[in-house]
Formats: sequence, C-alpha cells, structure tokens
Amino acid sequence: MSALFNALRERVEVNARHAVETFTNEVSEYQAMPPAVEDHIGMYDFAVFIRRRSLDLAAASLPLNEEDLAGIGAIGRQRAEVGLSVPSQQQVLGLHTAMMVREVHDVTRPEDVTDLLRIVGWLGIQGVRARSAYLRGYTRGVGTARVLSTRLEILARALLADEPVEPFVADLRLAVQYHVTILKTARPVTAETQAEVVAGFAADRLPVTWLAADEAAILTPGNHSNARILQRVRHATALIGQPCGIGSAEGAVGGLAETLAWAREASRVAPPQDRPERLPEIKDLFVEMAVAHTPAIDGWLRSYAKALATGPDLVATLRAYYVNDMNRASTAARLHIHPRTLDYRLRRVREVTGIDPGSTAGVRLLSATVARTLAMDHYAG
Repeated sequence: MSALFNALRERVEVNARHAVETFTNEVSEYQAMPPAVEDHIGMYDFAVFIRRRSLDLAAASLPLNEEDLAGIGAIGRQRAEVGLSVPSQQQVLGLHTAMMVREVHDVTRPEDVTDLLRIVGWLGIQGVRARSAYLRGYTRGVGTARVLSTRLEILARALLADEPVEPFVADLRLAVQYHVTILKTARPVTAETQAEVVAGFAADRLPVTWLAADEAAILTPGNHSNARILQRVRHATALIGQPCGIGSAEGAVGGLAETLAWAREASRVAPPQDRPERLPEIKDLFVEMAVAHTPAIDGWLRSYAKALATGPDLVATLRAYYVNDMNRASTAARLHIHPRTLDYRLRRVREVTGIDPGSTAGVRLLSATVARTLAMDHYAG
C-alpha cells in the first residue's frame, strides 16, 4: 500500500474523533444529545468504520457492495429513530464529505498525486451512493406517517442545492421549473411547528423544508398560478403564527441555488406579512435590496423614517396607500378610516418630509423608506 494510504490509515482514529467533535460543535441537535443517545448511535465507531472501509475499497479500486450500503442505511435509520431531523442530517452529511476530502489533502505530498486522484475519484462516485443509502435508511426510520413529508423535505434540499436528486425520491413528480418562496420570521419557530408546516404540504406533494429555525422554503411548480401559490403561502403563514418577510423567485432545476439566493435576499427586505396579499418578487423589491447593501443610502433613508415616526400612523398609512396603488377609497377602507382622515395623513407626510407621497419622487423614495422601516422593525423586534 502506498505512503498516502498508510498515512491515512494511521490517522483513522484521530480523524474519527475530530469528526465527532465537529458534529457536536456545529450541529445544534448533536450538542443537545444526551451521552446515552450518542453512545447508542455509535458516532465514533461509525466514523472509524467508514474511513477504514473507504481506504480498503479505494486502494483496491472496488465499489461499496450491497452489504456496505445496507450497513450505511441502517445507520441512517437509527439516526431517524432517535429523532434527529432532516436539516441536521443534511448538515452532518455535508460536514462528513468536507472532512473526508480535507483529511486526504492534509497528508498528501507532491509525489502522492496518483493515489490522491484515485482516492478523490472513489469518494466522488461512492460518496453519492453512500449518501443515498444513508438517506434511504433515514426515511425508513422516521415512521409511516412522516415518510412522505421527509422525502419531500430531502427533495427540497437537494433541489435548492443543485444536487442530484437521490434515487429514492425519483418517483416523486418533478417540475422543470420551480417558484421558490422564502418565509423569514423574526423569532425562531418551534420544531413541532416546523414539522407541521412541512407535513401540511405533503398532501399536494410539494417540496418544503426549513433552512433554519426562522426560515422556510416552499417550492411550487412553475406552471402553478400566482393565486394558487399565494393560497399555499397563506396556509404556511397561518401555521407559523407570526408575520413573515416573504420573498420569491422562479428558476429552473439545476439553477435553483441562485434562485434561492434571490428569494432569500428579497425576504430579508420585504415588509412582514401575516396574511400576504401578494408574493413580493425581485421586481417589487429591487430598490430595497440595493439599498440594504448600500449603508450610506440606507442611513440617508432613515432620516425620512424618523420624520414619518412623528405620526400619526404615517408609516402604516403609506404602506396601505402604496399597496392599494394610491387609490384613496381602497386605502381608507383598508385602514378603517374616513377618506378625509387619509387626506390629512397624506398632507402630514408632505409636511414632515417635504415630499408629496403621490408624486413620482414620493413613490420611489417613500415606498422604499416604508419597506425598509417595516423590515428593520420586524427583525429588530
């Protein structure tokens, strides 16, 4: 066996301990795991096994066999049975892959290039097979009632990361394009509510996942109407039970990582909604998105926000005014006030800012000010 394989074999136990420490430090569910559960799922033993087996097979240029894949699947099932979530397992799989590659890199010398390519090539092909086996086992361990929602959640994460869709979810109907909607909350959502939101979309076989405790992603086929998508987003916000910053964008499978980035950016600047009347897209929020990345301009807008704070209810009034396309009757009805009261407030806006809210300049400047104010207040709270 070459020097590179020997060096890696000598470090198997050290690398396995480091892997367990990394999982414990970086994955919140592992941090809270009782020692008895950690011993039960055999984190260290599996970390040692997978490294030794990978070296043996890579050295012989052999693939993982059915027994290997069954054993990896059994570990995935075990992790589901102790209650570890899909996000935690996706994070662990990502960390495992990164560490395996780094471990090889750390001991490779210039003269080891041939064996380096052999090992990395083996990891690239067999790593995908091992990952799929692990996740197949995981879905078997979550219980009959959760199997479909778990598969959809894993599918959502694979699509959003532009990863190959694992074979065990290939029977789910896939679209060519997806509308990605991000719901961003001010406060973390409980694990129970997160599960409820994911399960709530399983009947329609829509991929949904939580990217963090305060951020959900809903993937809707691109051929669905905006009204249909909006109805589903309203259902999600009702289950979440708090206002959400909502951003959406559409993209093709294979390029959804970029679509996710745009939707996520939009959600962070969107005024919060608890029963959304529209799905804010980039075209609706590009000014706010640009301002949020330009501190000097953002600070300048705050001077107008401070002026509007003198009231009464000027920010809320302008929000309703622009949402209703500056229609006085609709705005007054939305605010439950008399049209004359609305006129007074709009005059007050002009007095404190020096800008007519119905002018071109007013629409551009004050609508951005209102959106930034509401978004910043939402996350500050």
